[in-house]
Amino acid sequence: MYGLLLESINFQVTEKYGKEVWQQILEAADLNNYVFVTHKLYAEDLLFKLADGVIKVIGEEEDMLLDDVMRFFGVCFVKFFNHYGYDPIIRVSGRHLRDFLIGIDNLHEHMRFGYPKMQSPTFYCDEESSSGLNLHYLSRRKGFMFYVIGQIEEIARKFYNTYDINIKVLSDEREGSQCHIVYRLGFANVGYKPPSPDLLCVTPKKGITVDVFFTIFPFSFVISTDMTISMAGNGLISTLGRKVLGKNVREVFTLRRPKTEFTWNSLLTRKVVFELLSKIPVIRRQKRGKENMFQKTSSLNTLKTFPRSTSIGGIGESSQSQSVTKISGSSSAPTQSTPVQAEPPPTLHLRGQMKYLKDWDKTIYISSPLIGSLDAMLATGLYMNDFSMHDTSQEMVLSGIKPLPQLEYARDQQFEQGRELEQCMEKLNKERQKSEELLYRMIPKQIAERLKQGESPINTCEYFDSVTVLFSYMDGFAAICTRVSAMQAVTLINNLFTRFDRLSETHNVYKFETLGDALYMAVSGAPVRTARHAEPMASMALDMLNAVQKVKDPITKKAMTVTIGIHSGPVVAGLVGEMTLQYCLFGDTVNIASRLRTTALPMRIHISEHCRECLEGSPFEVEFRGVVELKGKGKMKTYWLIGQQSNAIE
Repeated sequence: MYGLLLESINFQVTEKYGKEVWQQILEAADLNNYVFVTHKLYAEDLLFKLADGVIKVIGEEEDMLLDDVMRFFGVCFVKFFNHYGYDPIIRVSGRHLRDFLIGIDNLHEHMRFGYPKMQSPTFYCDEESSSGLNLHYLSRRKGFMFYVIGQIEEIARKFYNTYDINIKVLSDEREGSQCHIVYRLGFANVGYKPPSPDLLCVTPKKGITVDVFFTIFPFSFVISTDMTISMAGNGLISTLGRKVLGKNVREVFTLRRPKTEFTWNSLLTRKVVFELLSKIPVIRRQKRGKENMFQKTSSLNTLKTFPRSTSIGGIGESSQSQSVTKISGSSSAPTQSTPVQAEPPPTLHLRGQMKYLKDWDKTIYISSPLIGSLDAMLATGLYMNDFSMHDTSQEMVLSGIKPLPQLEYARDQQFEQGRELEQCMEKLNKERQKSEELLYRMIPKQIAERLKQGESPINTCEYFDSVTVLFSYMDGFAAICTRVSAMQAVTLINNLFTRFDRLSETHNVYKFETLGDALYMAVSGAPVRTARHAEPMASMALDMLNAVQKVKDPITKKAMTVTIGIHSGPVVAGLVGEMTLQYCLFGDTVNIASRLRTTALPMRIHISEHCRECLEGSPFEVEFRGVVELKGKGKMKTYWLIGQQSNAIE
């Protein structure tokens, strides 16, 4: 919802109760320091949070429950919108209250230009009498039943001096994703004019024939109950072709306004301006025959009307013997309008109202085209004589004034393009995140960020005076590979390494390398320097012993085992290569850690004396193993990492 609704509550509560009470309401609603902006979109639940806050702060004092608060919020909105100049619009929207209620949807359509993302509800009236009417409210929002009541009561009092109005809820139902509430409004409906006996006795006036009507309104057409176009004016025929006759109107036009389903019921219930946009392209100017543009009444077939008096859009009534005309099937209008240019073919934009013809059980769409410029007129293929004499479109085209619906349509297209751009940007961001995640798996994130800033790979090479390196190996993996299929071997090692990868993220250790022979290597203290680098590596090694017990031999179903070696010392680390960059460690520390792993025992963690020194003062427990001969390194004192004091391994 737009901030206008929330801002109205802020203004009225502050004016009536003071700023301190409003701040208390915000705190009670857990909305501290919120400042509502008129044209900003907010979450739907904010209004109900404010309602809860009002109940907590002043509900007991004012004897207000949730329904009372929502009614109060509706009153706040009506009292507030005069600050934005909406009072005059309400005052001129109808002579009487019933006129305003019938035209609410038109007001919402007018406001859509200033609030383009507004998802307005739908209102329509029926069962009207001198004592009131039924008002139908359809909305995707829940919980606004009493909000609407508050709005109607305040509008009736403020603009129509109707203080004695009784509003009852007749029904409250869910229709798909919408709620459908029916109110009975009881008031002195002075604007209602029922047919009086005197008027019923008057001899009906003779109506006009259809060809005369369509001469006055050349772009109008008649819609049957099955939604087919049964009759159409010459302006529409010459622009879109005779093929529109007999077609379903939804195949010929898209309903742009109002925002509702294009159904027979919507034509009857929505008392608003209808805007239609043709789906089929207009006929090119050079393809029109003169007889099609200047068609005479003599080329029309005359048909007998229904044996009842008929009214066309309230223009006049026809007697029982009245003859009407219907456009014949023979015409020189072309049967196709294939565009000859690469750009999208021009379409016809109509604006008008729907009028129900009770005697015919049809609806007539009384409309005129919306043309914004001479260029648009040329593209659409229209001529000045295609317009009615009373139509202001001629003056608007010649003066260069764009009609408001044209601007609204251009705005809607801009928003649609913006929405598509947002979707593309969102997809781009997701793909960028995927590529970055893949990059971070290949090289450390910190190094990748430096490369993205334009730094040369060679500059990433650094000397680290002390890091901790770990090697682990799945015992017996080579023998297992001779007894299982390649896919089983891949599944086994993937299962183990996935668990180790999670542990490396948990302990903030960089997984350095994995080899196909089940060798896993990790480092702590590079590329991000840390003073206590041995402790997270020792903690990870203990967790690795727990994790490997959950990995089973595919043949024997016994738990697998690993050997682990850890050493601390200096290294050089950096990116190597140009085409395929790889982050590498260099130094004797790597070799010693590897030798410690090869001389370790299954399910034991073999560490060097330097690593033990780095763990001094930590809760880790070690025990002396002895002096071990390391290949190429001679004899070294080594230790077993056996656990962690007072802390169970997670």
